[in-house]
Amino acid sequence: MSVRVRVLEDAAAVALAAADAVAAAVRTDPGLVLALPTGRTPIPLYDELSRRHAAGAVDLSGARGFNLDELALPGEDPRSFRSFMERHAWGRTGLSRERCDIPDGAAPNLDAECRRYEDAIDAAGGLDLALLGVGADGHVAYNMPGPLHLPTHVVRLPDGLAASLGLPPEDWPLRAITMGIGTIRSARRILVLATGETKATAVRMLVHGPDDPRWPCSFLSSHEDVHLIADRGAARALEGGGTPEVM
Repeated sequence: MSVRVRVLEDAAAVALAAADAVAAAVRTDPGLVLALPTGRTPIPLYDELSRRHAAGAVDLSGARGFNLDELALPGEDPRSFRSFMERHAWGRTGLSRERCDIPDGAAPNLDAECRRYEDAIDAAGGLDLALLGVGADGHVAYNMPGPLHLPTHVVRLPDGLAASLGLPPEDWPLRAITMGIGTIRSARRILVLATGETKATAVRMLVHGPDDPRWPCSFLSSHEDVHLIADRGAARALEGGGTPEVM
């Protein structure tokens, strides 16, 4: 199957289109099970969903959420992804904290926590819609370039990434729990958001492949229902390599 590509003018337009897709999906299935991202790319999407929630235009109260990843930090640490979701997504978008799960980065046994998380996703009936960003190096969630891991697993993050989170060198290497490529690919539908020219090579690998463990995003392209919404900068390497819809 090929990736369905939609290219829009800028990051704001990408957020609006992604919010339209989430709103349409939850109207069809109010109990939608979502995989939820963190990072800079989804913040405009969460802001738009929050605006629509306040206006009564979207109802996510019955949806379930599973975060794509979490750092090996206590949840109350302001750098944790739990803290990110408290600030940007849970509550303000209509997503109920009680219906959203996230790995426990402070669990005494992170491998056991990975197994718990996989079991929780299975118990919810699996993922209906996985919302993803993509890194400039092609990482998806925290599936980093290198050997492919299919289920939820523990990963050691590059020191540069730990530094970008404001962690001092004595706290490196930093570990994280991430959904694996297999878990993500099990979602019935995948929606990838990409903004900025630094994502251009990763977007090309996502759309055109081939499967390459150095570019984890490339393993999404054969999914039977994967959509990409990108701004012009992120899509610039697709020119002449496909027929995306440009709006």
